[in-house]
Amino acid sequence: MMTTIFAWSCNDNFLQTPSTDLTEDVIWGDPAIAETYILNLYTSIKLADKEPSKGEGSQGLTRGHHWAMFSSIADETVYSNDDQTYLVQTGQLSPGNFGFTSSAWGRNYVGIRECNDALTRIPNLDLSDQKIKELMAEVRFIRAVRYFELLRSFGGAVLIGDRITTLDDDFSDLYNRSTINETVDYIISELEAAATDLPDRTVQQTGRATSEAALGYISRTLLYAASPLYTQTGAQANDGLNGGSTRTWQEAADAAKAVMNLGFTLVDDLSDDPSENYRLLFISDPDTREDIFYRDYNSVSTTFSGMEIMNTPKSRGGWAGNGPMQNFVDDFEMQDTGLPITDAGSGYDPNNPYEGRDPRFYGSVIYHGLEYRGAPLDINVDAGPNQNQSRTGYFLRKFVDESVTDWWTQGRQSPWRYMRYAEILLNYAEAQNEAFGPDASVYNAVNTVRARANMPNLPNGLTQDSMRERIRNERRVELSFEEHRYYDVRRWLIANDIENRPARKVTYDEATGTYDMTKQADNMGAKSFSVEHYWFPIPQDEITISKGALQQNYMY
Repeated sequence: MMTTIFAWSCNDNFLQTPSTDLTEDVIWGDPAIAETYILNLYTSIKLADKEPSKGEGSQGLTRGHHWAMFSSIADETVYSNDDQTYLVQTGQLSPGNFGFTSSAWGRNYVGIRECNDALTRIPNLDLSDQKIKELMAEVRFIRAVRYFELLRSFGGAVLIGDRITTLDDDFSDLYNRSTINETVDYIISELEAAATDLPDRTVQQTGRATSEAALGYISRTLLYAASPLYTQTGAQANDGLNGGSTRTWQEAADAAKAVMNLGFTLVDDLSDDPSENYRLLFISDPDTREDIFYRDYNSVSTTFSGMEIMNTPKSRGGWAGNGPMQNFVDDFEMQDTGLPITDAGSGYDPNNPYEGRDPRFYGSVIYHGLEYRGAPLDINVDAGPNQNQSRTGYFLRKFVDESVTDWWTQGRQSPWRYMRYAEILLNYAEAQNEAFGPDASVYNAVNTVRARANMPNLPNGLTQDSMRERIRNERRVELSFEEHRYYDVRRWLIANDIENRPARKVTYDEATGTYDMTKQADNMGAKSFSVEHYWFPIPQDEITISKGALQQNYMY
């Protein structure tokens, strides 16, 4: 697949209206068609099984909410139909066996090649200088995001710059991976340039890049670059390809603060009930005062994501899809005390485990006894090892529109939020705490997120270590299923603990009225994680085609 990096790939989903006459001259000779082509640089071609095709909405810049979500290769959910997620969960990830993970290598390099081609053609469009400047910035933003996805998945990337190659070119100099430092520097420089020329969110079309989005990705990139996985030294740094970053927590805090000064706030007016407010946020139209960057299925894609049929319980006509683990459920605190359920003074009652929890739990998870689509949910019917049963006894509620009843013609066009303001607040809190300890600004950032959910403020007097744990848990519940957790536990260098814990389910004994939350989830097998799994493996085909010149990640 190495040729996908350097050769033109004909992406047939770049226009919604099919045509047999769309040559390159036609596309780039008409500014309107050219801009439609540019819009489709936000989507990706299908390169692996169980990735969405054009007819299924096409993958965006990340996997998003298609079929098995990223949460189902983390300690968040178990996918009922596997779809190549179990191999990641059970430690079988390898250069020749990677499911939908390492296809990110070829997919992003195809996208980068397409961006480079567009950058050579945009200056020749019959448009104003200002419009050309904005389109150039937009494509550079998309390219930078693709490099960020390569960075957080593989470490140091092959930096192609603006080069466009053909199959006849000598690729030898393009098999050299840059270090993490060099990759981060390139991403930041591209995002800074894009931020200067992109329109802001008040004038840009929904779903497209803005100056604020570019600054948001600078925040995320620097947060990753300052994290322990990226700054590690020694053998695991793999000659700087998988470590050695010199970026600092203060840089990450400053970048997040720059976004905090842009006027974003958290959405808190969709319902007076904080759990319902949280649930509604993720099925509401985008472009709220919290949204920084998102995929808007209504304006960029005419298809829908199928979240309802994928994740609804079987008894209600669905496939049970991405079932939250008991591990995840346990991390929701008690609302009245703001304490973890493992704390003796939390108020948690194991006989009534779903009473009085953090309101975000009720907006995220469907559980036994919940009144759902006209009747209480019974996990003795809807959970188990059989087809379309939940493997964990829980079901996904976040992102799912419960007003949808006709799965195939009425699927919800819920946006996929790549980035929202809650993340920025937690980025700041984490970086500031690591740089300076739990000062007042750290408390304020975390408590702002908690207040929207009607959760108590964090207790005063926390140590830096204690605050670190509270921030990490806040990210776990607030940003759940949004493609953060998989990468968070890795960049914190705690995946060797977290990802080796059994994936647990819940069962309910009707005769005694008691729950058992200790058993392993059905079908998947035991979770397993080894040191090499901190990064995706580069596909073996890529290494083979380069005749070994392309350096593999540590321990693969």
